[in-house]
Amino acid sequence: MKIKIKLFGNCKDIFHAPVLQINFAKGAKVKNIRNKLIEIIEKKYSSNKAYKDLIKKSAFCSERDEIVNDTYVLNKDKMISIIPPIGGG
Repeated sequence: MKIKIKLFGNCKDIFHAPVLQINFAKGAKVKNIRNKLIEIIEKKYSSNKAYKDLIKKSAFCSERDEIVNDTYVLNKDKMISIIPPIGGG
């Protein structure tokens, strides 16, 4: 399934885009999305721990504008937003 990830703040700067689209298996969880973003960062910016920490500390928001935790399951093509911490955490 295709998940669109809407980026805000520093996340938008890191990935040089307002939205990412990534394929995941049906039933993927927010944790899978978080890990994939960290994997992308490790490939592009291997020595930048701050970027990885930003993703680890960021919140995710569902299409219904609800903050969701890492166990939130995505069963179909959806949009999810990543909201980085404000003021460093």
